[in-house]
Amino acid sequence: MKIMELEEMKNTWNELSKRVEKQELQTDQIIEKMTQQKYHSKLNKISYSEYAGTIICYIGAAYLIVNFAKIEETLMQIFTIIAILLLFILPVISLKSVRIMKNVEISSKTYLEAINHFGKQKIRFQKLQKLNVSLGLFLLLISVPVLSAIQGKNISETPYFWTLIFPFSILFFLVFAYWVMKSYNKVLNATEEMLSEINQ
Repeated sequence: MKIMELEEMKNTWNELSKRVEKQELQTDQIIEKMTQQKYHSKLNKISYSEYAGTIICYIGAAYLIVNFAKIEETLMQIFTIIAILLLFILPVISLKSVRIMKNVEISSKTYLEAINHFGKQKIRFQKLQKLNVSLGLFLLLISVPVLSAIQGKNISETPYFWTLIFPFSILFFLVFAYWVMKSYNKVLNATEEMLSEINQ
């Protein structure tokens, strides 16, 4: 009898252990899924902005392509081609950098690795954003004479263009770029902090 009771207790204990292990596994999976959702939710704030920027860039490129025939001067035609290329390249750089960030593996067993990987991709993302700002500024500089050429106007004939309009356009672009990068960094820091808290 005692041997049978011990055997039953052993079987019951094994069953309980299996149930506990299963519950722990399910809990880990739920936590992992919730973490993944929160992670993507935070990064979507950046994604939506970049998608909107992509649409604007493609519309701009389409406008230049449609109006290319209106530009007669060779230098302006070269500027237009460069501007069109930049309007296609800038979104590719941005969306690729966002996709890399979103593809960071979030696993309950490798949170520390995920944090390290995220940190590296964050630095890479920030470098690419700085490159985009530089290219965007260059795009602005060459687009101004191109748009004037399309409208058949001479920049020098526009009152206060070089002394007021152009400097303020550059200033607005730089302030806007700074604001965007600051917003992105805020999202990235909040995401990194979330991952760090889970790892603790």
